[in-house]
Amino acid sequence: MIKPILLWALKVPVLILLSLVAYIIAPFIACFIVHADETETTGHPSMLPGQPREFLIPLFRIWQSQDAPVDEWWWAGYEKQSWRRHFTQADYDNSAILRWACRVAWLWRNPAYGWGEVFGYDGRGLKILTSKGSEDDWYSGKSSVSYWTCVNESGQKAFYFQARLYYYKNRCLDILAGYKFFSDPEIKYVAMRFTPFRRYPK
Repeated sequence: MIKPILLWALKVPVLILLSLVAYIIAPFIACFIVHADETETTGHPSMLPGQPREFLIPLFRIWQSQDAPVDEWWWAGYEKQSWRRHFTQADYDNSAILRWACRVAWLWRNPAYGWGEVFGYDGRGLKILTSKGSEDDWYSGKSSVSYWTCVNESGQKAFYFQARLYYYKNRCLDILAGYKFFSDPEIKYVAMRFTPFRRYPK
C-alpha cells in the first residue's frame, strides 16, 4: 500500500494549489452561469424538479462540484446561521447580487471540486480488501478512526482514512485522506481534509 499512499501524497499539493486558485477566481467565474435541468446535468435526482438550476458555463465547470448545481448553497440550506439568515427567499429571488454571493459561497465551500475528480481513483469494480470502523462511526457524535483499502477491476489499489476526534464538547478535529470510496460517482474524489476547529453536530 506504500505506492498508492505516495501517489495520493503527490496529488495533494497540486490540489491544494488549485484550491487556492479557486478561492481567488470564484468571485469572477460565479458571474458566468447557465440554467439547466439538474438531473440531466449531474445525473442525480433534482432537488427542485422542473425548475432549472444554475451551473457554471462549460468553460469553468471543472471548478464547481460535479454532483450539484452552483446554487446549491442557498437551496440546500447550508450555513443557515451565517449571514444568509438575514435574507428571505424573496430577497434571493429578486437580487442578482445575493444569488451571485451564494454561488461564490458554494465555490468556496467546495474549492476546485471538479479537479478532485480529475485526480481521482477509478472505482469501477471496487473491492474492499481491509477495513476498520464504519461510515456510521463518522456521524456517531463520538471520536472515531476508520480506514479501508481496496482494489479496482484494473488491479489498482487505494485507501481511505477518516478520523473525527472530539476535544471539547462538540468541537473536533476532522482528518480525511485517500479517496472517497463511498461517494456515488465511479471516479472517487481525492480526500484531503484537516479541519482542527470543526463543530459537529452543529
